[in-house]
This record gives sequence, structure tokens and C-alpha cells, in this order.
Amino acid sequence: MGVGKNQGLAGGAIVLGNALMYAIGALIIAIILAGRLKTKIIVYSNFLLFIVLSILMFLGYLRHLEMEKNKVPAQQKQITPKPTIPVQPVHTIQFENEMGQGFFSPNFTENDKLYFYTPSDPDAWNGIGEAIDSLVFIKTQHGHYDIQYAPPYFFPEISKLDYDRLLIKVLTSGKFMLEVEINRKTGQTVLIDKFSGDLIYWPEFILNINSVEILEEYPQKIRIKPLDNASENVKAYEFLQPIAVRGDWLKVNLTDSNFATLDQGWIKWKSGDRLIIRYSLFS
Repeated sequence: MGVGKNQGLAGGAIVLGNALMYAIGALIIAIILAGRLKTKIIVYSNFLLFIVLSILMFLGYLRHLEMEKNKVPAQQKQITPKPTIPVQPVHTIQFENEMGQGFFSPNFTENDKLYFYTPSDPDAWNGIGEAIDSLVFIKTQHGHYDIQYAPPYFFPEISKLDYDRLLIKVLTSGKFMLEVEINRKTGQTVLIDKFSGDLIYWPEFILNINSVEILEEYPQKIRIKPLDNASENVKAYEFLQPIAVRGDWLKVNLTDSNFATLDQGWIKWKSGDRLIIRYSLFS
């Protein structure tokens, strides 16, 4: 009949109240009929009523057994929690070692989330798009920050959160948003809020790293001036430490193993939009 259905804890009270009303009504009718019907008819009626009630109780018991049989134990239920952060496809570009404009460093000490937006959404470039995913940061008991949630495709250029360093390559700089590479293997990109962290352009970044190396696949000589035809600096050294940038040229200190300066010179750090040196942030 549906009485008490979807009523929660109140359902039982509703059914009990209805049953009580029916019982009172039946009692009143029985009292009225008892004074007007013959005793033999009343006995037969009670016997018939007993049979009907017995059948109903038996059917109810069978229904109860069927429900118990079909009931799934709580520990066997498959519960699929609704994700708090949706994982959706992101824009993919094809490139070969594109340097981009620099790096984005999220301000995770002030913002515990960094939202992702799709580059194909015109509204997103104006800062009013709908987020498709995010990073979630958490402060550890040791005072460092870590990533509590990241989408499975997140593979940034530099992730050293034990040093509080997370650098994401910036490919496009907009008025409100930055298009960043969030997977350095596949080239996937998303948009992020330009003002949710710091934009570090390549010259500033390269001057704040510890040391650089000349690549075997891009051999070059250390020059005394930032010119291709300048004389070569043949001083022996252990490390090259950046100290100045001029266009494609990088002024470096030639140091010994203790990082004491022995001399200075110039090398090329990029060619067009291709990085032609290896850098080391911490050693």
C-alpha cells in the first residue's frame, strides 16, 4: 500500500497508528454485530477470521525470509565514493623540448588548491571558466608542504617538495591565466590562475640555479666574450655557476670542487627555443 514508505524512522509509527485505528474500528463493529447476530454465526465468523489471519501471517513470514535472503551484508556492498575533484581530459600539444617562457611556482603556503582549466574554453582565458581538476596541498607534521591530491597525468618539470620546490613549465602567458605544461612526457597543458603563485622567467630562473653543464649533444667552447668568434677560455674547472644573462649567452664562474671561483667565461644556454645546457638546482 505504500503506507510509511520513504518516511524514515517515522514510517513504523505511521503504520502502527493506522493498524491501531483499524483495530478500534473492527472492535466497534464487532460489538455492534455481537448484539444483533446469532451466536452460531459469530462462532463461524471468528473461525473464518482465524483462518484468514493465519494465512496472512504465513505469507508475511515467507516474505520476511525472502527479504533476509536477498539482503546484502554491509561489508560486501561495493561503495564507490563520489570524487570531490573531477578528473577530466586536458588539452594536449605536440612539441619537442619546448622551453616555454619560464616556470610557475604555486603559492601553496597561501592557497591549498591550484585549479586547472581547459585551454580550449574561451571563458577560462578571461578568468571565469569552470575548473576541470586541481592540485590539493597539505602541510605535513614536519612543516613541509606536500601534494595531497594530484590527477594521474600530473608530471611537472620540477617537483622537490621536500625543498618546497614545485616548478611547472609556462608555455603561454595571458592577462589572467597561464598555460602550463603539467606532463613533461606527453606535453599536456592546462590553464591556471596567473596570480595564484609566482611566474619565474628563464633568465631569473637560470641565475638562481646552482650549476650548469655543457651537453655532449651540443658541444661548445667557453668564450671570454659573448661572441661566437671570441677567444676560448681554456682554464680547467669543476663547475660552471651562472652569474649573468645576455640573450642566448650565459656568463659563468669557473670554479673548483669547493665552488671557489677560478675564472669567468661565456657559454650559450639556449638556441632559439631549445635549452642546450643541463642545469642542477641543488648541487
